[in-house]
Amino acid sequence: MIKWDCPPRCLSTHAAPARSHCETLTWTAPPERAQARVIRWTCDCETVFFELCQADGLRFIRRTKRTGRKLLVEESDHWPPGEADAMWTALLFGLVR
Repeated sequence: MIKWDCPPRCLSTHAAPARSHCETLTWTAPPERAQARVIRWTCDCETVFFELCQADGLRFIRRTKRTGRKLLVEESDHWPPGEADAMWTALLFGLVR
């Protein structure tokens, strides 16, 4: 068991920095009043953080950019669960942004 002098600040996953050859995802504004279930997420200690969401049987990645007190929320395309999970993994490794 690890004993910490103080607990680590971040408990959630962090996305790796975008690699030089990373693929660009298409980001659009979310539909108004759209409800989705958050399945996975990255730590919100950064100015940009991500959530893997599911709605109507499809999954998508939600990106939130924090600038001062404003939040800009955007969503990726919607995919079947298997494809979305692969995109999520690629995002965590810096292969897509």
